[in-house]
Order: sequence, then structure tokens, then C-alpha cells
Amino acid sequence: MAMFPKRPSGTPDSIPAGYSVFDAHMSIEGDVETDGTLRVDGRLRGDVKRADVVVLAAGASIVGNVSAREVIIGGTITGNVSAVQRVELQESGAVAGDIEAAAIMIQEGGKVDGRMSIRPIASTQRSGESSA
Repeated sequence: MAMFPKRPSGTPDSIPAGYSVFDAHMSIEGDVETDGTLRVDGRLRGDVKRADVVVLAAGASIVGNVSAREVIIGGTITGNVSAVQRVELQESGAVAGDIEAAAIMIQEGGKVDGRMSIRPIASTQRSGESSA
């Protein structure tokens, strides 16, 4: 019998491995590195490095730089955002810093105080494409 079960009872099996959540009641200081998905509902003071997907909920905040494959912003980021594929700024989202991504989508109401740079995905990073 294991001392700690793999998943707490009542946790949906549909949550993928590598999915981390910072609850709305949490305030974290320090850098975060993950290969998986990170959802921030609270406050983070530090950089997010090499994440797959970062989801920042409405009312949540990050003070630091964010680097990921994809970033969805409903809260506030004070720092630069760099995404390999795309950044989505929702109507409640705000960024005080520069955004660099292959695609940037800003919903009406989203705010950016900084520069935006759109650059194509390098051919070696596109899935299903040969380098011939």
C-alpha cells in the first residue's frame, strides 16, 4: 500500500500529467521551470521558463518574464513575454512589457504597454514539415 496515492480522490483523470496550478490563494516568489502546462490563478513574482503552455487567469498576476510555447493572458504580466507559437491576450489581460511570438491575438479590451514582435516559427520547429 502506497503512502501517497498517485492522484487524490475526486481528481479528474482528464487532467494531463505535467499540469500545475497556482491557486488563487497562493503567492509565490521565485522562478518556475516546467516542461508542462502551468495555470496561475494567484500571484507569482519570478520568471516562468521553458513551459509548454502558461495560462494566467483573470485577476492573477506575474511579475517577471514568461517564456513558453504558448501563453494565454487573462490577468496582468509585468515583464516580457516570449512564445514560440502564440500569445493570446484576453479582454481582461494586460502586459507591461514586450511580447514576441509567431502569432499574437489581442481581444478587445486587452492592453499592452510595450513593443510587439511577430516572427515566423523556424522551419525546424514546425511539426510535420521536412527540412529538405
